[in-house]
Amino acid sequence: MLLNSNVNPILAQKKPYRLRWNLDVSLASASLATLGTSYFFQLQTAPLTTQQVQSLNPDNIPRFDRIAVHQYSTTARDLSNVLLYTAFATRLGIFYANRETRKDLIEIGVVGYQSLFMSQALANGLKLVKRNRPYVHNPAVPMSVKTEREARFSFFSAHTTTASTICFTTAFAYSAYFPESKYNKLMWASAITIPAVEGFLRVKAGKHYPSDVITGYLVGLGTSYLMHRLHRGK
Repeated sequence: MLLNSNVNPILAQKKPYRLRWNLDVSLASASLATLGTSYFFQLQTAPLTTQQVQSLNPDNIPRFDRIAVHQYSTTARDLSNVLLYTAFATRLGIFYANRETRKDLIEIGVVGYQSLFMSQALANGLKLVKRNRPYVHNPAVPMSVKTEREARFSFFSAHTTTASTICFTTAFAYSAYFPESKYNKLMWASAITIPAVEGFLRVKAGKHYPSDVITGYLVGLGTSYLMHRLHRGK
């Protein structure tokens, strides 16, 4: 979806985004350090044993989240990956295709990646709470899958967080550069819908509970808005 704004962008007067290198380097360093540390401790996490899996009681899961226990769709899992990659490629295409935003790809890219680094640092850091994935409770899922280390990192959904961050940073940036564009409603409708679909697919895949994907959705939105405000040109 390569959109032409059909309006005169405001960067003729000033850049919509301005970089703040001291802040940006500090934020990126903190986010990447948190990511690296969280990955290290995830690798140290012991997987569930067969006995531990068999002792789990799905009744201990909040009622709101129990719908995910019986889900395990590999098709939904694969579709969630395709949707995520497509959203990322579309973001690149939107800003690269327009000659005005192409001149500011560094600024747009820094704001987007700062949002992504921060949201992923939060998502992966909090995976260390070791909430078991829903499929651990599903009798149809092989025990070999349930006793993998990855089965212990349900909270919160990194896929949904990523989709939310990508989509909302795109919408914020597009509206900053082209505030009068007729495509703004489409950009915001896509930003709201695509992460919701991503979250639904992750629940259908048995990877996450509804509360995991709702949290990821909100974190992606929050970090996108924060970086948009911090870098907005005065």
